[in-house]
Amino acid sequence: MRPVVQRPGAAPRPPKPSPPPRQHHWAWMGIVAAAWGVLLYVNTFGHQYCLDDYSVIKENWVTQGGLKNIGLIFSTEYRYGAWNSPGSLYRPLALLIFALQWQLSPDNPMVGHVMNALMYGWTGWLLWITWRRILAAYPPVLPALATLFFIAHPVHTEVVANIKSLDEILALFFCTAALWSLWRYFDTARRVFVGLGVLFYALALFSKESAITFLAIFPLTIWFFANRSLKENLRLSALFWAPAAIFLFTRHQVLSAQPYPEVFSVLDNFIVGAKDTATRLASAFMMCGVYLKTLLWPHPLISDRGYPQMKLVSFADWRALAGFLTYTGMFVWAILNLRRKHILSYAILYYLIAFSLFSNLFILIGTSYGERLLYAPSWGFALALSAALMLALRIQPQPDAPPTQQMLNPNGKGIVIWGIAGTILLLYSFLTLQRNPVWYTSYTLYKADIPHSPNCAKLNFHMGIETIKEGIIEETGQVTDSSWVRKAIGYHTRAIELYPQYHDAFGSRGLAYFRLGQYDSAYHDYMNALRYRPNDEKVLSNLGFIYFLRQQLDSAEAVYRKSLEYNPRFIDARRNLGAVMAMQRRFPEAIEQWKEGLKYEPENPTLLHYIGSAYNDMGQPEQAKPWLERAEAARAAEARRKKKQ
Repeated sequence: MRPVVQRPGAAPRPPKPSPPPRQHHWAWMGIVAAAWGVLLYVNTFGHQYCLDDYSVIKENWVTQGGLKNIGLIFSTEYRYGAWNSPGSLYRPLALLIFALQWQLSPDNPMVGHVMNALMYGWTGWLLWITWRRILAAYPPVLPALATLFFIAHPVHTEVVANIKSLDEILALFFCTAALWSLWRYFDTARRVFVGLGVLFYALALFSKESAITFLAIFPLTIWFFANRSLKENLRLSALFWAPAAIFLFTRHQVLSAQPYPEVFSVLDNFIVGAKDTATRLASAFMMCGVYLKTLLWPHPLISDRGYPQMKLVSFADWRALAGFLTYTGMFVWAILNLRRKHILSYAILYYLIAFSLFSNLFILIGTSYGERLLYAPSWGFALALSAALMLALRIQPQPDAPPTQQMLNPNGKGIVIWGIAGTILLLYSFLTLQRNPVWYTSYTLYKADIPHSPNCAKLNFHMGIETIKEGIIEETGQVTDSSWVRKAIGYHTRAIELYPQYHDAFGSRGLAYFRLGQYDSAYHDYMNALRYRPNDEKVLSNLGFIYFLRQQLDSAEAVYRKSLEYNPRFIDARRNLGAVMAMQRRFPEAIEQWKEGLKYEPENPTLLHYIGSAYNDMGQPEQAKPWLERAEAARAAEARRKKKQ
C-alpha cells in the first residue's frame, strides 16, 4: 500500500498535499465504528462497581459530595476522598464527571457504565473522521480497518468495563479531537481551529496525565502527513506547550502540598525493588514484552500480574532479552525509515511514544502491569496491523474509483482483505464479549483472574477482601455464612505467605478473625499489621474495638485518637471514639467528635442518631429532636436508594 504510485518494492514517499476527502461518502463508517463500540459493551450496563471504582467513586467522599466539592476536586490528589495517604495522580476532569454522575443518580453504577460505552463509541466515530482526513492520501480502507481493530480489541475491556477508566477514554478522545482541529485548520486556514485544538488538549491533560506524550505525537503526525514546513510545524506544536505548562504547574502545586510524596511498594510495582539500573531495565523490558504479547494475543486477560508472580530479572533472562531486542529493533527500524515517512514507521513511533510513560524504563510508576495502560498506545498497534495487511496485499489508492469500491473492494481485493479483517474482528469481538462479564464485580474479576496469576500476593489479598463480603452483611458486619469468612482467611494467609510483610493482609485477616469472634487471633494479626505499618488508621481503629469489647476504654481511646491523628477524615474512628466518650458520659466531647465526622458525611444516619441520643442522655430532648429526625430521614433516603437499585 502506497499513497502514490511508485515502482514495485519502493518505500512509501511522503503523501502529496491533497484536498479534503469527501467525508460524506464514508460517513457510515464512523456510525458503524460508534455503534460497534457501544454494542460490544451493552452487556456491562448492569454491572456493579469494580476494582478502582471504589477508591474513585464508591468510597470517595469528595466524589459523593457532587459539584459542591468542585474546589476540592481541582485542588487535591485524585483519591484524596478515599484515603489519607499521599498520591501522585491528578485527574480533576474525570473526577468532576464522576461527582456529577453521583449527584444526578447517587450510588448508581449503571450511569457510569452507560457513559463509558457511549464515550467509547463516540471515540470510534472521532477516530474515523480524524484519521480519514490525516490519511487522506492513503486508501480509505486503511483508517477504516485501524478504527475497527481499535474498537474491537479485547484489551480495552479494562477501560470500558471499569467506570474509573473513563479518564483513559477522555484523554485519548480529547487528544484525537486536538488532531482533528489541527487538520481542520490545515483545510480552512481558520485560526479558531488551532485555539480549539489547544483547548481540547488542555481537557485531555486534566483528564489524565499521560496525555503529555502527545507533545511529541503532534509534531510527529504533522511532519508525516501534513506536508508543512518544519518552521510551521514547530510553531504550531509549540502552542500545545501552553496548556501542558499550566497543567504541570497546577499538578505540582497540588501534589507538593501533600505532607510527603507517594512511596511505591513492590506489591504495586515489583520493579521498584531493583537495587541497580541493569536489573530495573531488564525487568522493565521483560514487562514491555508482556504488554506487546497482550496486544498481539489478548488471551488470557488479567487485571494484575504483580509480585511475586512477576519477579526481578537480569538480562540473562530470555524474556528481558527478547523484550529489549524487540523494542530496540522496532525503534531502530522506525528511525531508519523515518525520512521516507513509511506508514509503519509512524505507527511504531506512535506506539512507543504513547507507551513510554508506562514502560518503567524512564520513570517508575505506581504499577508494573495494567491492561488499561495499553489503551492510547493500542491505536499505534491498530494502525500498524491495518498497514501491514494492506502492504501485504499491495492495496493502492484509487481516487477515480467509486467511493463504495474504494472502501469495500479496493483494487479488486475486497473479499481477501475484508475476509482477513473480518476474521480478526470477529475473534476480537468474541474475546471482548467473553471478558466483559468478568468485570461484573470485584469478586467475579478476581475469581476469574487468580487461576492465571496464582502467585500474585495482591490478587490473593483482594480476593480475600471480596470473598468475605459473600458471607457477611456489609452494613453491619454480621456473619451470615462463616464458610466464606474462612475462605477469605485462606486467601489472606496465602498473600502473607507470598509476602510476609503484607500489612494489609494481616489487617484484613485480623478483621476476618474478629467477624468469627476469634478476638485473640484478630489482636495478634492487628499487632503484626502495625508492626509493618504503624500508621494504618483502619487497623488502629479495629484494634480499638477489641479494647472496647474488653472494657479497656483508656486503651481504646488512645488508639482511636492515634488513628485520627493519621487520618482526621476517618469516619469510623470518629464514631467509635465518640462512643467511648459516651460510655464514660463525656457527652459534649462525644458530640464534638460525631459532628466532626458529619463534615465528611453530612447525612450519615449513625452519626446523626448518636448525636440525638447523646442530647437525650444529657436531658436535652429539645436539642435531640432535630438530630433524630435528620437521622430518620437519612435512613429513609438510604433505603429508597437501595430499593431503586
